[in-house]
Amino acid sequence: MQAYFSAALPGFRPAARLLSLTCAEAAHYQGRGGLDMDTRRNIINIAAHLFARHGYENTSLAQVARKAEVSKALIFWHFENKEALFDEVIEQTIAPYHIVGGAIGSLKNLAPADALEMIAERYTEFVLEHIESVRFFLSLFLREEKMPDSFFAQVIELYRQFRSLIGDTIQRGQDEGIFVKEIDAEIRAALMMSTLNGILVQGLTSQSSAVGSVELVAALKEALIDSLKV
Repeated sequence: MQAYFSAALPGFRPAARLLSLTCAEAAHYQGRGGLDMDTRRNIINIAAHLFARHGYENTSLAQVARKAEVSKALIFWHFENKEALFDEVIEQTIAPYHIVGGAIGSLKNLAPADALEMIAERYTEFVLEHIESVRFFLSLFLREEKMPDSFFAQVIELYRQFRSLIGDTIQRGQDEGIFVKEIDAEIRAALMMSTLNGILVQGLTSQSSAVGSVELVAALKEALIDSLKV
């Protein structure tokens, strides 16, 4: 019977789960029909931070509850178990990585050097805007934690697209006689992306650095883009 109501009514929660909430939480959730997206989002954000810092295996729901200042039962109200919470964190984290091609605009309308500067700026802006997502991804990757193939593939695809944009733009500059033809466009594109990623990783690990990411990206544009010009 419980399974029937759970399937038929998405908002249905067994009485036992309701009784396990604190009195304040139970009254709150009953009054709102069991829906509180702000609380759910907060739990997801806290869990993402803890998973990134401690890894999946070393993060408990009790830790999430304590950090989010809710009862453990309230987490179970929203998520069946830790794995379900982790899956939701992954889903939220991967969202920004659905390709933002429209944000780049039409690079062909810009001079090659200006287009390369725009790509570098957009990539940096994207990473800084979604810094927690990037930190979460790097943490899972370095810890060799469980990570859905779709998540990893989407991140790699975004990287590939930006590198391809750089390579194509360098090739266009060479065809137009603006950039030195002897330079390998693919190698230079890979070098620019590696340098950008290094700058951004430094920003993640060295918050007290005297030189910020913006200044380093400006130096990158001057050193690597200017060296392409004839």
